[in-house]
Amino acid sequence: MLPARLVENRTSSSRKPRIVLGSDMLISHRYKFIYTKTVKTAGTSVESYFERFCMPEGEWTPAHFREKYESPAGIIGYRGSEPVGDRKWYNHMPAERIKTQIGDETWKRYFKFCVIRNPFEKALSAFAHFGKNHSIPGGPGGLWFRLTHRSCSGEQLRFLHWLTFHGPPIDRDKFTIHSKLCLNDLIRYESLAADMERICKSIGVSWEPALLPEFKSGIRSKDCTSSQLYTPPALRLVAKAYAFEIAAFGYTPPRLGNP
Repeated sequence: MLPARLVENRTSSSRKPRIVLGSDMLISHRYKFIYTKTVKTAGTSVESYFERFCMPEGEWTPAHFREKYESPAGIIGYRGSEPVGDRKWYNHMPAERIKTQIGDETWKRYFKFCVIRNPFEKALSAFAHFGKNHSIPGGPGGLWFRLTHRSCSGEQLRFLHWLTFHGPPIDRDKFTIHSKLCLNDLIRYESLAADMERICKSIGVSWEPALLPEFKSGIRSKDCTSSQLYTPPALRLVAKAYAFEIAAFGYTPPRLGNP
């Protein structure tokens, strides 16, 4: 459930975090709900589960990629590999833009939710995806970085460099408007099934866990773990980038071994 208090975003940094501009979103007129899609949170699988309730009965078929769909039953934003372009509805669409396009009255009446995840795990998952080919450049800058963090292993160093110069994906605009939480409920990645069952009851649809697809399972390397990659400076960078999420949702950093 959402915390009772609304937490303002006071995160600041000399380097702006990586902003994710475009994931799928759903609007169901049949069941009066809105789903906003976050990054690296099993969002595509969750979205695919709820897509069927945005179409007339019997029309839905599972698909990893999907063109924009709009009918009296609901709206499914574009989900694909091509740029969003001038599409009206698209994947990873900010909450404020959805609200603007559907109007205040519909926004207030519909039940709104998304998936969140422990930021420290989210950063690892993002690194495994967005940073899988990241490398530390040569030259004086790369040498300085290596010398400054000489106690890090090779992968720890690569992760830290990615965090420093690229940063994890920041997508809080999917669940906040003007730095205020704007949804009715949240699904936590860590309790996905139980939370989805609760959401299904809230919006009046059936919960059938066997129908939840796993589009991207198994992609992350077994070595991409907190114990393998996190160092004190990496923890500080992620904690700073996700200060809002940590304060609002009560997440804590992983415990490190011996320094």
